[in-house]
Amino acid sequence: MRHSRLAALLFVAAIGIPGLAAAQAVATVNGVAIDKKDVDEAVTMLSKNSNGKVQDSPALREQIKENLINKQLILQEATRRGLEKQPDFVERLQNVREEMLRDALFAEIVKQSPVTDAKIKARYDQLASQQAGSKEVHARQIMVASEAEASKVIADLKKGKKFEDLAKTLSKDPAAKQSGGDMGWGNLSQMEPKLAEALKGLGKGQSSSQPFKSGLGWHVFKIEDIRDAKLPPLNEVKAQIARQIQQEDVAKAVGELRSKAKIQ
Repeated sequence: MRHSRLAALLFVAAIGIPGLAAAQAVATVNGVAIDKKDVDEAVTMLSKNSNGKVQDSPALREQIKENLINKQLILQEATRRGLEKQPDFVERLQNVREEMLRDALFAEIVKQSPVTDAKIKARYDQLASQQAGSKEVHARQIMVASEAEASKVIADLKKGKKFEDLAKTLSKDPAAKQSGGDMGWGNLSQMEPKLAEALKGLGKGQSSSQPFKSGLGWHVFKIEDIRDAKLPPLNEVKAQIARQIQQEDVAKAVGELRSKAKIQ
């Protein structure tokens, strides 16, 4: 009697295990189960990314289930057609794999050398020291194709024509048509030296007396305003500084790899 009861319990347990697994499948597609866990994870992700605006509901779960069914059907059909064996697909898959491996290595490098608040503060102080005593200028520019055109712009400005109007009608820079050649604020200490020298010689409200040549063309500048250079508060640039340090750590690691490698 005892043995038969034990056998019955084992039989119920045996048939209960597949039953439990089946209860976790919200659908099957040609024999492939769509796991409830995938639906749960999708709901959680949607709610998180929407800052709670998307809430769990039967309608949402049904929509996610249908999307997962469609996804499985597409994958099955693509596999049936042997698309994963096509050369273009193999090449693209290899490229994706290489990019993921690269990103994984970079993440590992960053993880091994975490950017602490102390490192960020030290870099911020260094930047502040470098900018001490430097100036920022709010400039406009008119960019033209030749020195002769730039000289004519300078002559027109001397006759009283407005800089912004000339920038909108003459400048090769497409943005000038809307901005009137506005370049915004720039730190002289961080500019290409020749450009910084050209702008440094102009006072507030003054425009170029000589054309300036660059790789893009010929330029005429006007200085709208000048101020002492000042870093934004640390909390505003903290993330930017952290990224910069991380990029430097990755570049250093890659440089070390090159120095150790046999490159012919």
